Amino acid sequence: MYLSKPKTIPITNEMLASQGQRFGNYLIDMFAHNIISVIPMIIAFILSEFFGNYDLSFWLEDVNPFVDFLIGYIVVVIYYFTFESLTGRSLGKFATNTKVLMADGSEPTTHAVFIRSVSRLIPFEQFSFLSDKPKGWHDSIAKTVVVDIKKYNQALESYDAIDEIGKEQD
Repeated sequence: MYLSKPKTIPITNEMLASQGQRFGNYLIDMFAHNIISVIPMIIAFILSEFFGNYDLSFWLEDVNPFVDFLIGYIVVVIYYFTFESLTGRSLGKFATNTKVLMADGSEPTTHAVFIRSVSRLIPFEQFSFLSDKPKGWHDSIAKTVVVDIKKYNQALESYDAIDEIGKEQD
């Protein structure tokens, strides 16, 4: 697959993931990080039942809404940062065949992925996709883009073909 090549090509609007793909990413990722958020509670309930100690399960039922909100945000940041810093893709991006790149076409830096992950916490950030371009505030702030891998690879193949023609004439 061409995405593993170190060479970069300029990113064009045609390569960008569609609004439908971005919405699919959002829904799948929201489902995934909500499931991840619930896993510790499920484990706590199972352990409290197994050991007959219900102190932990009662504590989980009485969690302060602010603490619950904060934990949810932390899970979101960890979820996106982990996936996108390792692979450039979240579970949603794997499902929709899209990938995060820097605006110049290079692989995303760890710093950019962190900024991108934290920027998702901006209130109403999800509404930033309602414009003509499927680009969110977390993309703009981190200077990243999400590309459709198939379209990106087609452009890369064209670029390689043109590059080969130039080499043959030398």
